[in-house]
Amino acid sequence: MRIIFATHNKNKIIEVRQILGEVANDIVAKSELGIDFEPVETGKTFADNAELKAAGIRSYMLAHGMLRDDDIIMSDDSGLCVNYMFGLPGIYSARYLGEDTSYDVKNARIIHELRFAEGDERAAHFTCNICAVFADGRVFHTEGIFEGLIADEPKGENGFGYDPILYLPELGRTSAELTPEEKNSMSHRGKALRAMRDLLKKVFADDKKRGINQAAFPENEEVSGLVRPFQTILVVSDSHRDDKNLKKVLSRLGMIDYLIHLGDSEGTEGMIQQYAGDGVKCYFVQGNNDFFTELPRDIVAEFGKHKCFMTHGHYYGVNMDLNNLSEEAKSRGCDIAMFGHTHRPFLKIVNGVTCLNPGSISYPRQMDRRPSYMVIDISEDGEFTYHQVYLER
Repeated sequence: MRIIFATHNKNKIIEVRQILGEVANDIVAKSELGIDFEPVETGKTFADNAELKAAGIRSYMLAHGMLRDDDIIMSDDSGLCVNYMFGLPGIYSARYLGEDTSYDVKNARIIHELRFAEGDERAAHFTCNICAVFADGRVFHTEGIFEGLIADEPKGENGFGYDPILYLPELGRTSAELTPEEKNSMSHRGKALRAMRDLLKKVFADDKKRGINQAAFPENEEVSGLVRPFQTILVVSDSHRDDKNLKKVLSRLGMIDYLIHLGDSEGTEGMIQQYAGDGVKCYFVQGNNDFFTELPRDIVAEFGKHKCFMTHGHYYGVNMDLNNLSEEAKSRGCDIAMFGHTHRPFLKIVNGVTCLNPGSISYPRQMDRRPSYMVIDISEDGEFTYHQVYLER
């Protein structure tokens, strides 16, 4: 596995390697791969901007044939939030008073803004959000906070940016007066990186337990050349009468045993059955845009060792959370719940039920807008292996 961190900062990548070295043996800065692409930060939160950068680099690597199946692209976004200034400079920390303005000037301005503030009114904190985007499109976030007070005057020669004006009362020093080792042990970025390390360990363990294959299956890979499993299920959703991608996927996969469409086929069920072939058992459920149809609202079916609850999801509020969906599946004796509607890929255990969404085969809504579907391989002993698969836009 390889982690690509979206940074040109040599000191930052050293810290990343020190902390994330437990979960990845290959950690590189994007600059080390010759990537100079800089995604535009248009988000409204630190998490937004971190994800825009990580997802942007992933898309760039994919477009240039650089993305490996087990890559994880990471980025961080951080800044100083001053309570007295209603959270400013916040996500605009690097651009506060202009990107070319020196931090000496920026720090002096903040101290001036707080000239009448006393005690806790001077509270401030650094925030760092780290986003990890997997090659298969999954997105994870962690966040760390480093709290203090705005100092009366800048102090310290270490660190950079706003470090000289964040005073740490318990230590009697500013962030810029800490040694690098001290700062890394308590900083916002250090906290966020350690949280990400622990999160990745859990994700990897969960993936292994559930048999998830993290491979992104780039479009030019010959999936049909893989060793044929005992049985194969193709799961799609939200085609909305645009079946060109679905026809392409069926041609590419070759032999399948089942096709599950999780709603909003909009009257094309007969054509989809023809595309799949006479030997393929097809299941269709009713979506919120399937107005003139007699399709079932829900279907329960068994495949291998698993009992699956299939529905579009709009009746169960899947845009809000998956509690109602998972509880309904459990009430019907199902350990797997398949749904669509959100147009976003999803695979996670919720309330003891494996909930999955293949995303939209035609009109995706996740960050990189890549059409997606899911392939489920059923082994001879009835176990599932999940493959979340993406097409080029």
